Amino acid sequence: MTLHAHAQQLDPRTLRDAFGAFPSGVVAVAASVKGQLAGIAASSFTSVSIDPPLVSFSISTTSSTWPLLREADRLGISVLADHHDAVCRQLAGPREERFAGLPFRVTDGGAVLLDEAVATYDCSVHEEVVAGDHVIVLLEVHEVGGGDGEHPLVFHRSAFAKLHRDDLDPARLDGRINGAEVDRGAEKTVAGHSADEDAA
Repeated sequence: MTLHAHAQQLDPRTLRDAFGAFPSGVVAVAASVKGQLAGIAASSFTSVSIDPPLVSFSISTTSSTWPLLREADRLGISVLADHHDAVCRQLAGPREERFAGLPFRVTDGGAVLLDEAVATYDCSVHEEVVAGDHVIVLLEVHEVGGGDGEHPLVFHRSAFAKLHRDDLDPARLDGRINGAEVDRGAEKTVAGHSADEDAA
């Protein structure tokens, strides 16, 4: 009760600005449902689990597109590339124009995947959790792939940005993140193959 009362006192604009301080990628969530293309852009995408393979994104409870998308057998997740700022805006526009002129493919299960994405995921809905004014959608990953994009689009402080690594240490992270070991790079070889050749 106390936490809820404190949360109600937060200024929405201040809270939104604080959320926006955390940079994220942007994905297209899309499918062909009953012969109709449907899709949205989401900046809340995140990996969740390796075993089983799960990812997630959040969608507003007021979304008029999610009720249609959730009926799809498979959902496509496409990580937008750094030249996709206009694509992101298009996916937030009128529903009938969201895929106009975009190169994409539709899988047998109905997942829509953008050709120029950095990475793609063919998923199905695993679970939905209502959380305040949003729904957290857990997706089971069935297939992953890549596209023609090289670097991801970044969303930060309500604006688009690109990755710049010129001033960063190029060495791979050596340690733990999210409580698990991270890829340490090709320091070791196994049967003639570098350690990261078979990494997901």
